[in-house]
Amino acid sequence: MNTLTDFPLLKHFRGTEPALCRIGVLVGALVIGSGCSALYWPGPVGCLLLCAVVMLLLELAFWLAQKFLRAALGHGLGWLMALGLLYGSVVYTVQNGAGEGWTWRVWLFSAAVTAPLWLLAASGWSIVRYRRMNAVTLAAALLSVTAVILLAVLLFTEGFSDNYIPRYLALNPCSHEKNSALPAGPGPCTANMLDYGPETDLESGTVNLSWYMSRDTGNITGNYVDAYWDYDLTAVPLAGRVWYPEDGKNCPVLFMAHGNHEITTESYLGYDYLGQYLASYGYVVVSVDQNACNMLTGENAGRAVLLLEHIGLLLDYSRERENPLYGRLDEEKIAIAGHSRGGEMVATAYLFNSYDRYPENGTVEFDYNYSIQSIIAIAPTVNQYKPADHSVKIQDVNYLLLHGAADRDVSTFMGMSQYENITFSGQGDFLKTALYIAGANHGQFNSLWGAFDQRGPFSALLNVESLLPEDQQQEIACLFIKAFLDVTLLEDRSCRTLLTDWKQYAAQLPDTVYVQCWESSAFQPVAGFEEDSDLETGTMEGTILSAQGVRLWTEELMDFGGEDTHALHLQWNGRASFDVSLPELDLTGRAVSFDICDLNSSAVKSGKYSLLDGDVVLTDADGHAASARISDFAAVFPILPVRTDKLDFVFDTCVYKKAFATVAIPAEAFVPEGEAFDAGRTVGLSFRFNGSGQAAIDNIGLEAAA
Repeated sequence: MNTLTDFPLLKHFRGTEPALCRIGVLVGALVIGSGCSALYWPGPVGCLLLCAVVMLLLELAFWLAQKFLRAALGHGLGWLMALGLLYGSVVYTVQNGAGEGWTWRVWLFSAAVTAPLWLLAASGWSIVRYRRMNAVTLAAALLSVTAVILLAVLLFTEGFSDNYIPRYLALNPCSHEKNSALPAGPGPCTANMLDYGPETDLESGTVNLSWYMSRDTGNITGNYVDAYWDYDLTAVPLAGRVWYPEDGKNCPVLFMAHGNHEITTESYLGYDYLGQYLASYGYVVVSVDQNACNMLTGENAGRAVLLLEHIGLLLDYSRERENPLYGRLDEEKIAIAGHSRGGEMVATAYLFNSYDRYPENGTVEFDYNYSIQSIIAIAPTVNQYKPADHSVKIQDVNYLLLHGAADRDVSTFMGMSQYENITFSGQGDFLKTALYIAGANHGQFNSLWGAFDQRGPFSALLNVESLLPEDQQQEIACLFIKAFLDVTLLEDRSCRTLLTDWKQYAAQLPDTVYVQCWESSAFQPVAGFEEDSDLETGTMEGTILSAQGVRLWTEELMDFGGEDTHALHLQWNGRASFDVSLPELDLTGRAVSFDICDLNSSAVKSGKYSLLDGDVVLTDADGHAASARISDFAAVFPILPVRTDKLDFVFDTCVYKKAFATVAIPAEAFVPEGEAFDAGRTVGLSFRFNGSGQAAIDNIGLEAAA
């Protein structure tokens, strides 16, 4: 047999090779062209033209390949090349859209997409071109049309609703009583806005970033970026947008930096919702244009320097009598925030702010030293830039981390790596707090990025139906960022508990699952599980660790996608405990604090949803005990079964996302189990569990009681 159509059943499709070649070329052109368009020429015009160019190139490649094969083998094998191109294009799209590597379900689903397209082209050509109106061709046409319509509905709609969030919320009903300390809606100030930079009334100048990054003109993207901008990295213009209260003077200021995106999108304009909101409460908000750093790699140091240069520029504006921003910025109350790569960059910028020289080249001097009090990271990357090959470790600064569990760009909670690398000396009053938000994605924190965290043809695989609406995701960002700035810049503690106990404000927050982790500078560690591999030693001198009734007891690396933290890992089936023998401690006026994370994915998979719970028991020097129930002080939700792509629904699978929740129990809240318990002479701390379960515990220690 020389061709595929020599098989008896396939005789009805003899002569359809041209149609099969066309469908392969068409799909290949759509995949390659739309993918290139998303990067280099977004929009319908760019997509159409690039797809047309790719189609012409593929047609030419097919013609040349068939000429060669006919000369070498006596047959062009056009159908085989077309099948390879069609299946390869679909597999590439599905693999990138699913974001899971070359798994069996990627290959299987791709075959299920390829087959009806292939059959539709062959049957349609037979019927239209050769008038083969028989049972085989008609049945094939009907079957393939039906399958293609179903595939189109699957791929070109928003997807499926996921129900795990309402199920989880039902496990822990919250009070419907509103907390009056948390204001609703915009504030009392009138928010004004102005732009600075080229072609505006506010001259801004340029900055030389060539020491910190380069446009790699050895690849297509580097050449494209170099051609797109009319300046090189030695003269990057400073441009941005400012929101400020109309009558505001000497206001605390937040500098905001976006992350990596197409350079055709003015991403810095996508935080208008945050700028307007904060300005109405008396803040100045500056969103800086960092598009000069986009579509490059290894550019995070350049992003940091660019942000610091913007800070200096705006402070200069505030000192100029003729400037509309004169006297509006408080130079002693500065916070910096970043989204995505910008979220990683702000920690680097804080580091550079205190350095005299650039870590990669000491001949480049720094002279910033601005009064940066607080850092906000939204869905940050981690360790894309490591100064002198060190992770960024900073001390005595306030830090807020926000991340969505449905993020398909930064798909792991990797900002926790930076969170762990922020330490406190015990001097001063500082807070770090992290919030993991079920249903929140990456792009909706920026109004111009939207619901789809991937571009081009790959976005068709994303399931966005179950995302939080954009306005709710942005409302969460506004509320937590404002509370954080109030506490850390204005020393207004009226809403501080929002940053440590979201449940108190549940009635005013969008309905979703929140997992909150926090630590203050008053924290005294007892067991952090970082010091060594000895399971019986803790961080505090004199502590001895032990476990009874457990199936597994180990200390292991908790992988959040960066250089992460070691934590205690326990599994149990029945009655179990983990015990910490302490040197005699006075817990009066203090709280027992620990981070805990449910790891029991098998229970969730079988539909057994329950909060992780147990008892925390203190023992005094006389052997008297007092206990408290974990669920009375925090909701430790089951591990999150997240479905962000449509294949998860087709194959009934999910990705389990983990995050630590901090539990803080005041010593006075422990209930004596018999005779009077003396918190001033505490010598033991135990965690007791029943039933079956699996959990990670980290950062056991003592906090100041609220």
